[in-house]
Amino acid sequence: MAAPQLLIDQLKLLIESPETYGNEEQRHEIKRLGRLASVALEAPFETMQRLVYSLLPLVAARIGQDCALFSTLEASQGPSDLAELSGASGLEPRILESIMDYLCTQGIVVEAEKQRYMPTKLSHLLLVPLFNDAVTHFHDNCLPGFAALHRILKEPWDSHMTAFKLGQHTDEDFYTWLETHPANQAAFHRFMEAQFASLPTWLDVFDVKTELGRDAGPTDIMFVDVGGGNGSQCPGLTKVWPDMPGKMILQDKPQVLEKALRVDGMEMMGHDFLTEQPVRDARAYYFRQVMHNYDDKICIAILKAHGGAMGEHSVILIDDKVLPDDGPPTGSPGVEYTAALSLAMKVVFDSMERRESHWRDLLHRAGLAIQDIRKFTRFHDAIIVARKV
Repeated sequence: MAAPQLLIDQLKLLIESPETYGNEEQRHEIKRLGRLASVALEAPFETMQRLVYSLLPLVAARIGQDCALFSTLEASQGPSDLAELSGASGLEPRILESIMDYLCTQGIVVEAEKQRYMPTKLSHLLLVPLFNDAVTHFHDNCLPGFAALHRILKEPWDSHMTAFKLGQHTDEDFYTWLETHPANQAAFHRFMEAQFASLPTWLDVFDVKTELGRDAGPTDIMFVDVGGGNGSQCPGLTKVWPDMPGKMILQDKPQVLEKALRVDGMEMMGHDFLTEQPVRDARAYYFRQVMHNYDDKICIAILKAHGGAMGEHSVILIDDKVLPDDGPPTGSPGVEYTAALSLAMKVVFDSMERRESHWRDLLHRAGLAIQDIRKFTRFHDAIIVARKV
């Protein structure tokens, strides 16, 4: 058994310069074992406290952002005292002191001296737009639904009720609700766009020119982005295939298309993907993160509505997560994220992230066969290539 003091000294060195500790795989293993060690060392009462207060880091981060605690600390030339932070935030000093105490326990701020505080790497990070929007989205949009998940699973509800609706006290689905909550909507869309900006995309594993362009002419419809929102996929497509022949079409509801990007060569068409696809014989009908918003019954209806439009050269491309059937090994990168995301989809949409066998069964029931599944991130994002049976 390692000497405790030796381990303590090693951990102190790691904390001082984490970037120097091993390669990515080794750092991941250190993080995994560190979490397990922390849990193993807990007394039962400490474990209970960790669980029952587990929502507070998100709540405290939201307060710190919204009440200008982090920005005030960032702007200060030195430690900020409680009075300065109270004036900037509008929070009463006694409750503010408790909030600052808690933020210190989470490593978000540090108390340099009594009631005088300094920012940390984490408080800097929480001011970055991506992380600011993430906290807003999960706190304001999702947290009430997370709290209602137990009731949804245990009590009888009609088939249209979701944990999101129950938690937000609304009859509206998530996207309809966002329309009347513009700040929440903006945070959600910015977060969704930014979190994928640095990751690989389906275009890194699917050669559109080779796989869609054979014998294509100027009158062919090459790509239909179904339910494509603001059309963010189309610029990426034109970048990798600048001389693409034929047409590229963005489809969504008219009110969504009003806010869409203007991309050279991209046509816009109002279309509800729950209805029959009017564009026939396109080379590709592309769905990005559409299916994981719906249960199997609705997904089959969507796919059948588009399968009838497919021609000899047509494929359906589904850009979504494909989780392994056996589940990833414990401690694999992203395993906690994907498990949590599946629960989030249940909360917000009463749907799920699907495993490979689920996808194969779903497409089979829709009259389609999977030709290939190509993963392009370590979080199991994949492009599913499907054809008519």
